[in-house]
Amino acid sequence: SMSAFLFTRRGCMGVLTVAFWAVPFVAVQAQPLTFERAQSLAEQTAPENLARQAQVASAQQAVEPADALPDPKLILGVDNLPIEGPDRYSLNRDFMTMRRIGLMQEVPNSDKRQARHQLAEASVVRAEAEQRTMQLEIKRQTALSWLEVYYAERSVGLFDQLDRQIDMLRSTVQSLIAGGSAQPGELLQADQEALTLQDRRDELSRDVAIARAKLRRWIGNEADQPMAGDAPTLSLEVPHLQRMTLHPELRAASARVGEASAELGEAIAEKTPDWGVEFAYNNRDNQFGDMVMVQFTFDLPMFVGTRQGPNINSKQQSVSQMEAEQEVLLRTHQAELESGLAELQQLRKTLKRTESTLIPLANKRADLELAAYQVGNSQLTSVITAQRDLIEAQLRQIEQQRKLSQLSASLYYAYVEGLK
Repeated sequence: SMSAFLFTRRGCMGVLTVAFWAVPFVAVQAQPLTFERAQSLAEQTAPENLARQAQVASAQQAVEPADALPDPKLILGVDNLPIEGPDRYSLNRDFMTMRRIGLMQEVPNSDKRQARHQLAEASVVRAEAEQRTMQLEIKRQTALSWLEVYYAERSVGLFDQLDRQIDMLRSTVQSLIAGGSAQPGELLQADQEALTLQDRRDELSRDVAIARAKLRRWIGNEADQPMAGDAPTLSLEVPHLQRMTLHPELRAASARVGEASAELGEAIAEKTPDWGVEFAYNNRDNQFGDMVMVQFTFDLPMFVGTRQGPNINSKQQSVSQMEAEQEVLLRTHQAELESGLAELQQLRKTLKRTESTLIPLANKRADLELAAYQVGNSQLTSVITAQRDLIEAQLRQIEQQRKLSQLSASLYYAYVEGLK
């Protein structure tokens, strides 16, 4: 009927309208995944960063109450309640029976409170340094994953050119077969080479999928967006090794030394007595007068050799442990930086030789072998071997570029941005 037709037409128009507005929305959301955008996404969404932010906030909130006095205690009680005789259990017949209400305040010694405050402040420094360390690690891992995808896709893209070369080779073989200067079986060799290259392409496509999965670990589903932009050029003006103590991992290690020192100070303060004060109001029957009570209490550290002493020795060993671990970390980073710079220099030289010598020679050899085969002065196997060598040289170049870029990123986030 006409009404059904109009209803159906309006429904279709509605669907088309929704689709019309949805398409631009999707297009806007699907932004190309540049290196800088991947870094921004990782910083915003990585759960590790959120966890470290909560850790810093927790440590900061613990500073103010660290050296505060303990909460006062309320005292409620009855003194001198008779339990025998005619006045037993009476609260107002005996003149000595008193109902007590009061407050008691314990006061730790000032050295102990100061040590607790220092411990809380050192915990804040450690939490902030660990947060910075995590931020740099997130950026480093994101950079390595993005570069992994970038160079894996470049390797796959290389095979698009190789497909055209194989097609050209097959055309050459077919022409030579038609002219009687080649055997029909040689066409099978070209087909086998094409299959071999297809298998290699599948392996590289697998590497792309694996690299995407690693990148998804840091930026979520945005890792599936198409790549855009080139690999970044990171400045590797590494500062002097004396600035190594600015590294966030070393700042965290220094804060752990501060924490251990504060705990040692608190253990030493245990030898100084704490004290307390108590005030109570004692209410008696109206025929007797009320009373007040004030008293002071003091700790008596009489067994330092068996109580405070061993604890102090334990904390001293903890300080020595943290100082030694700080030195280990400093030496480790110095060695990593020096070895990384040496490896970086070697990679640059190797890549330069590949680009300036290996690939031009392999390319020239492939052209010469193909030209010789076309005039009957070479075998097809020599042409195929030369093509394979060229492919391997080009793949080696991409692999060397990947290693160079990833090592540069690792050094940059650890020893350039990490020491700012």
